[in-house]
Amino acid sequence: MLLNLIKNEFIKIFKRSKTWIVFILFLMFIALTVYATWKGEQNMKEINSPEYQIQIAQEQLAYYKDELKEAEASGDEAWVESIKSSIEYYEQNLELNKKILKEGVSEDSWKIELDMSIANIKRAIKEYEENGTKERYRSDYLSLQEELETLEYLKTNNIVPLKGWEYQEYNFLEGLSMLLGIGLLVAGIAVFMSDILSGESTPPTLKFLLVQPVSRAKILFSKYIVSIITVLSLIIIPEIIGMTFVNLTSDINAANYPTRVGQQYEKVFNPEYGEMVLEKIPETSEMITNFDLAIRTIGYQAIFIIACCSVIFMFSTIFKSSMTSMAISVILTIFLSIGTQVIGTLKNYSHLLFTTYANSYSLVSSKLPLMYNNEKLTITNGIICLALTIIVSYLVSHINFTKKDILI
Repeated sequence: MLLNLIKNEFIKIFKRSKTWIVFILFLMFIALTVYATWKGEQNMKEINSPEYQIQIAQEQLAYYKDELKEAEASGDEAWVESIKSSIEYYEQNLELNKKILKEGVSEDSWKIELDMSIANIKRAIKEYEENGTKERYRSDYLSLQEELETLEYLKTNNIVPLKGWEYQEYNFLEGLSMLLGIGLLVAGIAVFMSDILSGESTPPTLKFLLVQPVSRAKILFSKYIVSIITVLSLIIIPEIIGMTFVNLTSDINAANYPTRVGQQYEKVFNPEYGEMVLEKIPETSEMITNFDLAIRTIGYQAIFIIACCSVIFMFSTIFKSSMTSMAISVILTIFLSIGTQVIGTLKNYSHLLFTTYANSYSLVSSKLPLMYNNEKLTITNGIICLALTIIVSYLVSHINFTKKDILI
């Protein structure tokens, strides 16, 4: 009987025009994100092109040469030296980009730049250690060590360093996760699921129960399972399609590119800013590949989606009116999503709210604590919060649905 109920619910949900409208809209959103990722790369390529850099250098040189006259007239030697230093920098930049424009860039130039970067970081680390300031500037010292580990990994595995704005599937996933995390994901789920149960006290349903009585618990469970499977499919499948499309249309293979996850933080008082800030705890992060990061991101996103579905499902059992259910679901989830980012008091409790974990990429990459200035936003706490949300929401749904006189 349960399997028949699940089958019937699948038929019912995929016959709804809303299901296909939401699916098409999400596909369009995926397409826009793909375009935005591609356009971002084109803009950055233009900015970093030798032609554009030559134009910028020429404009800056003209500006600083005019300012130099004013500085010399004022007799301020410090000002004069500062401007001369800027002029020298832009003259070197101008000559370098003219040379690149004329001769091009050799295929092995990135290896030379990588070796130089490694040498510079080693020199900086050595200075911290010799000056005895590595504890005073522990955060900077730790960041240098992590960057050195990443660069040495690139050198060992002969991987070209990325600048961070390239058109590739993992940048697409990061951008998509960020956009969904600002409230779009929870709002979309709320609109889609708000009428799953509310407003279903209809004559056809009542006739079905009279002819073939079924326990309310089974009806509830079948609707719950079907809703979750449907929402997961409508969201994750288009995401994977989007990543696959970007991968096929990009000339960059970033699957084995290193990234860091699992970084933990602690709050310390910063006398310079006069406030509590987050500081990295040494040796708490690990280096993994972009492919591993993507798998974890999609996995945690799936858990979040189940939690979000559970909450919206609970609202749908409480309110008979689908409009009321949708209004409350959308308003509440959007408020929690945005409010925790802008209201200082809510930030301190953001780790207790399931909506905070909508941006699964930032959660996995350890950027979420910095966004909320909350060191408790860890993967472990996220899983606990989402698991409790799922359990409590379903229990409330079950109790409310089975105890009401007539709901379905």
